[in-house]
Amino acid sequence: MSFSNHRIIANCSLCDGTLRFDESHKNKVYCSRCKTGYDFKGDYLNMLSPHIRNEICTKGMLARKIQQSLHLGRLSKNDHDLIKGIVASKNMARQYFKNVVHPTEAAWSARSYERFEEIFIINHLDSILKTKKITFVDVGSGPGRYLILLGSKISQNSCKDFKKNPETAKLYGYDKTYENKLSSVIGIDYSEEMVSYSARLLKKYGLGKLLNTRIFPVNGIAQNFHLNDKLFSGTHKVIVCTFQTLGNQENTELQIQMLKSMKKLASPSGTIIVSVFNKKLFRDFGLKKFYGREVKRTVGEIVTSKQDVQNAILRTSKGVYSKWFSKEDLEDLFSGAKISRYTIMDSKSLEPISGYEQYLKSEEQRKDVFPRAIVGVAKI
Repeated sequence: MSFSNHRIIANCSLCDGTLRFDESHKNKVYCSRCKTGYDFKGDYLNMLSPHIRNEICTKGMLARKIQQSLHLGRLSKNDHDLIKGIVASKNMARQYFKNVVHPTEAAWSARSYERFEEIFIINHLDSILKTKKITFVDVGSGPGRYLILLGSKISQNSCKDFKKNPETAKLYGYDKTYENKLSSVIGIDYSEEMVSYSARLLKKYGLGKLLNTRIFPVNGIAQNFHLNDKLFSGTHKVIVCTFQTLGNQENTELQIQMLKSMKKLASPSGTIIVSVFNKKLFRDFGLKKFYGREVKRTVGEIVTSKQDVQNAILRTSKGVYSKWFSKEDLEDLFSGAKISRYTIMDSKSLEPISGYEQYLKSEEQRKDVFPRAIVGVAKI
């Protein structure tokens, strides 16, 4: 496979230096400043820092726990917490797409929420694309739902089943404005399995030709992901973090670091959109209804001994961590990330988005989504 036509959209994870192709290994890139190397693994760029990569590939969970308890090795607490998340997502990608993400087959408890996120974001993009070109980045892209959705809008002959289905046809329909003005769609996720599967799905849905030329799946840590700004100058950057990705970060410092990274990615001109689950519904909906059969089959049963109702935190049997938030919690995180121009909406201020009644009716937005949604939008 030739990698010469692949665009290097990122800078070095460790020092933000420029990456160049390695002349002796065409599938490898290296940092011109610190000489750290990264790989194109077929259809995606692996940007995991070498010390994280080494831990995941060479040590089991028990060895990591022993090392952490004895304060051995080079890993920080944040590194250990990130690795927990990476390990928890193993062997999950296929089921996660089908049971949690698929636009027509996922469990309704997940699908209704995601459908609102999608029409909210498309509505936002529609307004910006009237006057500006956009670079879109999905932080925590999983199996690539936004890569597929936006790819469908820029490629006429893709996602044919979704374009034919009356339920999804309008949202997934080809749009010439998107083809002309949505310059790049980037998805970054710390799970290599998720990123690899997203590349496979992009091919399945007829978007393979756009891989690494227009659509870019990246395996990396969002907290230290840096764009190659020269490629995206003059575009308005829309950086999204949805469906509880922020709440999957295992401590407050990682959550703030993620928002700081999103702010940097959006600079000098961009928008940040964050969607999290409302802690008011943690006890009665989160613990009792949201994790239904399909979701539990994918992420595991809730571990009763590891749930913290007061702080709205749970962990599943597969190790997935989830913290739910209040509006004030999200305001504190935005403040900690030095994000100042923002609006945070909950059930009292969210408004139904019209025009997609086949996909998600206004009454479904009010009833099934708004009580458990908190959405933050910031201008950078």
